[in-house]
Amino acid sequence: MNASMLSRRAGWLVGVLGATVALAGPTVGSDPVDRTSLELTVYNQDLALVREVRRLDLPSGDFALEFRGVPERIRPATLLVAGDPKLMILEQNYEYDLMSRERILEKYVGRDVAWILEDGGRVEGRLLGISQGPVFQVGGEVIFEMPGRIVLPELPESLRARPTLVWRAQRQEQGRSDLDVSYLTGGLSWNADYVLQLDGDGALADLRGWVTVENRSGAGYDDVTLQLVAGDIQQVRQAMGGRDIQMRVKSAALADAPQMESESLYDYHLYTVPWQTALPDNSSKQVSMLAASGVKVARIYTVRGGGHYFRGGVNQDRQDVWVSYAFANEEGNNLGKPLPAGTVRVYGRAGDGRQQLLGEDRIGHTPRDERVELRVGKAFDVVAERKRMDYERVSDRVHRTTWEVTLRNHKREDITVDVRESVGGDWTVMKSSHAHEKVSAQELLFRLPVKADGSTVLSYTVEVRY
Repeated sequence: MNASMLSRRAGWLVGVLGATVALAGPTVGSDPVDRTSLELTVYNQDLALVREVRRLDLPSGDFALEFRGVPERIRPATLLVAGDPKLMILEQNYEYDLMSRERILEKYVGRDVAWILEDGGRVEGRLLGISQGPVFQVGGEVIFEMPGRIVLPELPESLRARPTLVWRAQRQEQGRSDLDVSYLTGGLSWNADYVLQLDGDGALADLRGWVTVENRSGAGYDDVTLQLVAGDIQQVRQAMGGRDIQMRVKSAALADAPQMESESLYDYHLYTVPWQTALPDNSSKQVSMLAASGVKVARIYTVRGGGHYFRGGVNQDRQDVWVSYAFANEEGNNLGKPLPAGTVRVYGRAGDGRQQLLGEDRIGHTPRDERVELRVGKAFDVVAERKRMDYERVSDRVHRTTWEVTLRNHKREDITVDVRESVGGDWTVMKSSHAHEKVSAQELLFRLPVKADGSTVLSYTVEVRY
């Protein structure tokens, strides 16, 4: 390469380097203190939409903008910046190499460090590695343990105290700018918890609902407008479930709290907390959602059979009698509100009036005007026994079975027990001692009254074609 070519190459390199330095320009920093508003929309599926407006004084031309205070679980590709038509974002880096003792020492592997000994003396050497404890070279010796305190000349430039978005930006002119910034982040989720308090007779109940919001995003949010979306949105990744947090708030504590405002959001429901709140990092918060009184409740006793009872496999069996409580989510029942998925804990009252837990169940997202049924446990004083009285294999594909189901009620009140049989195949009830109902192609239902301290015997014959 001749001198002329070297001169042209050097001039080109100087020009590029000069342009790069000029393009970088000054650095502007922005922290959460610059926020003028903050909104947070949390979904059920470890996801939240953050929208914040920050007021900044920006230079003209090319500059670097450090947008600090973002969560560790941010999804940088979802960033949307609006509010300033004069600003152009050319490039974005998400810097999350955070300071810690280990990360700082990693940056000094192969470099000289010093120690301050207990007697005040000073020793210098080279840090060789830290993978399983620091290893030093002092003089011509390798030392695994060095008494005293390590002293570093400076912090590595590439480490940050908190995750930071660094933008390479341009602006047409100098001046104040209100940046409207939105992005998605993981680490935030919410779930609903309900308390259904029955009256003494178990016919009416009060329903209280709360939401528990959990923040594990790596950032805290102060003075935030909080909204919650109820519904299962599709994400192009495997959703990560949040931890199930048990309700720790007594129903009386929030009985008169303002309820959340609810509205339809296309095919979902959106709830808005009617006051600004705070969500520190690594914390959970419970917020009152709804309160309803005088809800009519029905108690249901159910015995369930399986398809194996009609293939000749079982001759006699003692079955559990499950207890459920059901109510209509309708305006006429003092409800008629969308109920997000969550855990419902059912409480009754003992003879002294104190509340006692009867059981709990989980409901899915329930629209208004739908029925809610909660299976809470097994009845102690109601017994169900079944006995196969006859079985005939008419052919390889046709089975005929006669069952006798005995229900004994040791309670001091009359009850009704639903016997639900999962039959399967093409079935026909040949005869039965009580009226029956074909619930579906797979299920047969008998509703049997049982007197207090009495018993009821159900007898029926079913023919099944497979």
